Amino acid sequence: MSPYPTQEDELRAKEAEAEDLKRAEETRFLATFQGAPRNAEKLSELANSIVSNFNSIMAESRQEPYQRQEDLMAGMRKLFEEQVNVIKARRAYTIKINPSTALKDEKI
Repeated sequence: MSPYPTQEDELRAKEAEAEDLKRAEETRFLATFQGAPRNAEKLSELANSIVSNFNSIMAESRQEPYQRQEDLMAGMRKLFEEQVNVIKARRAYTIKINPSTALKDEKI
């Protein structure tokens, strides 16, 4: 066994690091909805559904050949980028309507 990490070892380490970050973000994301006062149960349920669906899509995509995985991941990334744009626009609109909802350390 070589004392130096291989490219595959490095990729696995990066994937493990990304997985840990994903778990932490999922926890933070779900905690946000659990603290919502109105419709908290429904929002929490929907948030859990989003996380669960994402995880099952990722698990299913790992069963595909690498070329197909790359295509799926590129498509998912494009979809998420568009969803982020929608979220940013709705958030900006909400803050414009009610500036007191803006986070104190964030300026829009």
